[in-house]
Amino acid sequence: MAQPSLRALHQLLWRHWSGETTTEEGARRQWWAALQVIQEDLSAQLGEAPSGREGVWLTAPLPALHEPNLLPALQGWVWMPERFSPWILNLPLLPGQATDEVDPWSPLTLQPDDGRDPFLVLVTRHLQLAISLRPVADQWALLVCFDGATVFQALELLRRRLLREDPGHGQRLRGVLEQLGPVTMTDNLGSERRFWSALACRLASMPPSLTVTASPVDPSSPEGPNQDAPEPSGTTMELEFLEALSHGIRTPLATIRVLSRVLSRRADLGEDVQRQLAQIDAECTVQIDRFGLIFHTAELQRQPKAQRLLSRTNLASLVEQQHSRWQQQLERYGLQLQLELERNLPDVMSDPLLVAPMLAGVVERFGQGLRSGTTLHVVLTRAGGKLRLQLRGDSQHSRDEPGETHLGAVLTWKPETGRLHLSRSAIRQLFSSLGGRMAERGPQQLTLFFPLAQGL
Repeated sequence: MAQPSLRALHQLLWRHWSGETTTEEGARRQWWAALQVIQEDLSAQLGEAPSGREGVWLTAPLPALHEPNLLPALQGWVWMPERFSPWILNLPLLPGQATDEVDPWSPLTLQPDDGRDPFLVLVTRHLQLAISLRPVADQWALLVCFDGATVFQALELLRRRLLREDPGHGQRLRGVLEQLGPVTMTDNLGSERRFWSALACRLASMPPSLTVTASPVDPSSPEGPNQDAPEPSGTTMELEFLEALSHGIRTPLATIRVLSRVLSRRADLGEDVQRQLAQIDAECTVQIDRFGLIFHTAELQRQPKAQRLLSRTNLASLVEQQHSRWQQQLERYGLQLQLELERNLPDVMSDPLLVAPMLAGVVERFGQGLRSGTTLHVVLTRAGGKLRLQLRGDSQHSRDEPGETHLGAVLTWKPETGRLHLSRSAIRQLFSSLGGRMAERGPQQLTLFFPLAQGL
């Protein structure tokens, strides 16, 4: 018996569809926005420390989920184009093998009759859904299905597909589902009304696609340009451009990082290649975080009164987890890092998903002003009703840094080095939106204050 085609999955999901269509570009924007809404909701449900496998996800033609705090809690399978199949061979571990340290998702190969239309089937204890993107006539449409019967029919079709490809895949899927026990929908994201409302808000905050055109002007005309036409806001255009640019850069970088991680699993790669792939992964992560901060800062400039949802954050644990990454960043400038953390520190109120890349950017920028050979001390202590995170160098001399050129309200650029940074005022505003306050005392000391979580 031939293995079920993924085209059959799309036919199952779309059999009762009746909805609106849009352009391919519009539908794909809906797809990416939907994935972000789903991941944000799952992150809120699962918390910061999931106890084990909390669900499964199956997708094609590339990984649909990417949030690092979410992946360890879910077991995934990803069908990818055939040209990636050489990277999939000889993997050291696949689902079904005897180990507790299984990769968060396993790559599989799309077959010719599967098509390339994206889909995601997700099942957790409290959330079950399927989404699919496909052309309809000469337009495109996004389908989101919360119907439990349809989702589990889709899951059964995929389970039979996994069993045909490798019994180990199907057994592991069944094992994770058995561990979940009874699954129930909650009134969080588990209703179409709430989902589409969240999706509409997400789409409204996404930057539009920008097409820059120049209006022809007759140089011989005494009037020149149309004086009655309203002059576009340079600030608005700048911010929209930054949002579009950061989104456009992060997407291919995320794809490169995914592919480098797939390739790194091959057992026949030498140490040099593995080290280079690790460098690619690390650099992609740094730049994804960097442009993510640019996006959030530009968004904050456009909506300065928007309220960000803050939650309890274990800042001491977060700083310890980031220690090795910050050290790698600072080694580029010949610096060492030393953490000094007071014991038994309480939680603070912040955004744990954004404060980590924010602090990484602050540490790197502060380190660039220190002389090579300096040790950067990161000291976290309690200060009244706040936690105080202090960055200071142990040298009395700072690095001779070239001057900065301001590129609008958000970015600064150092022409001599080619470095692009958030401006100090933008950093201060972004940090304030995360519940903190920043105080600078020259190039050798920077202090950040975080409010304690309520009740402490």
